[in-house]
Amino acid sequence: MRLNRILSWVLTLLVFTHFSCKKETGSVGLQDGDDAKGLIRIDTFTLVTRTVIEDSVRVDNISYNMLGATQDDEFGYNASAMLAAFRLPSSNFSFPAGVQIDSVVLQLKYLQDNQYSGNLSTPMNIRVHELNRRFYEDTIYYSNLDPDLKLATQNTFNSVVHKLGDSVDLVENGQSIRYAPHMRLKLGTSFVDMLTNASTSNLASNQAFQDYFNGVQLDVEGQNLTDGEGNIVLFDLRHSVSGMAVYFNDTGKYLFPVGSDGFRLNLYSHDFSGAAAVQAQLGANGQDFTTTYVQSMSGLKTLIEVPHLNELINDGTYGIVNARFECNFDGSQAGGGFDAFSRMLLVKRNEEGRNDFVVDQLLEPELYGGSLDDTEDRYVFNISREIQDILNNSTRLGLNTNTGFFLIAPTDGPVTASHLKMDMSKGGSRGIKLVLTLVKSN
Repeated sequence: MRLNRILSWVLTLLVFTHFSCKKETGSVGLQDGDDAKGLIRIDTFTLVTRTVIEDSVRVDNISYNMLGATQDDEFGYNASAMLAAFRLPSSNFSFPAGVQIDSVVLQLKYLQDNQYSGNLSTPMNIRVHELNRRFYEDTIYYSNLDPDLKLATQNTFNSVVHKLGDSVDLVENGQSIRYAPHMRLKLGTSFVDMLTNASTSNLASNQAFQDYFNGVQLDVEGQNLTDGEGNIVLFDLRHSVSGMAVYFNDTGKYLFPVGSDGFRLNLYSHDFSGAAAVQAQLGANGQDFTTTYVQSMSGLKTLIEVPHLNELINDGTYGIVNARFECNFDGSQAGGGFDAFSRMLLVKRNEEGRNDFVVDQLLEPELYGGSLDDTEDRYVFNISREIQDILNNSTRLGLNTNTGFFLIAPTDGPVTASHLKMDMSKGGSRGIKLVLTLVKSN
């Protein structure tokens, strides 16, 4: 964190302490409804809002994985692939003498029967590729990485319809077993040959096995989807059901699991070229739009600028008692496979135009807010410290850190493929507002 950012936080604390003891003696600048203590309420700031492309996001070590694609006239094409590596069934593992591998099946547990976005009835064409490079569970990866695939190993599974609520009954190792709902993809002979040809040294440890077999990427062929088609489904790759099942001698089975802390990640891709409303806003610097878009999976976010915020200091020094953003969304557009986010984030736009924490997220996370209010169809963020920080930087350090804010979807907690149409109208009972309650220093 930059030194001037830390210094400004210290100044924020000092100003809060000063103004909690300072009392306004006059009524200069008070509006109707201000109380006798001299509190001033302002909710008429000029706000400029538009849709922009989201940054690349961290995709390793997330709670759950997603596979699929959706097409929407307003939000464009959005897709998620997932990568995973596999571990040995046990320590000191080796295939016993006489084992004849019959087939290799990916079995990947669905998270829950309601954990998806889009139209679940759309048949999806799923592809499985072997990875051509090693990935590591203790390394940070971002959504713009190049996975490097062995294209010759591609397996395609056409017209897969996900049955998120259907248990799976199998006979394995001579026993009838009922598994939790999961997807099953029988891989081709190249995967059978890979395991058949694995040497003792290739199976000596998890590291040796993953050096030999780097894992797989699953993605979908979704370019031919039309408006309202497609789905993105959530999987629990850490679950004991998930892994690469190796069947031998008719009914025998070994499961090579992903594991609770094994390598797995999501990769996201988007095409907004056919989304006219989004295209109108991308690159429209300085223009204001009353409807904006937020798309998860490193897709879209809403830029919020408050161009005249620093003009508060022209009339003296103020202490921020409370500052909150009220951000409403179009509830009629939520649902239908694209539920409103259970929470959103309001973050700082830094000097490079990228996402950064606001002070309140770090110092007062319990007051920061951002949870879905599904009664009012809105999200409220309390950012008193951040607004005070911006004013302090201007008055005391001569810095302009009023660089704007981003309204974004979470990357985890929850993992979601949803999107939201935001009501960014100004001056009405809904839309967006920045509401300040402040006190002026003598």
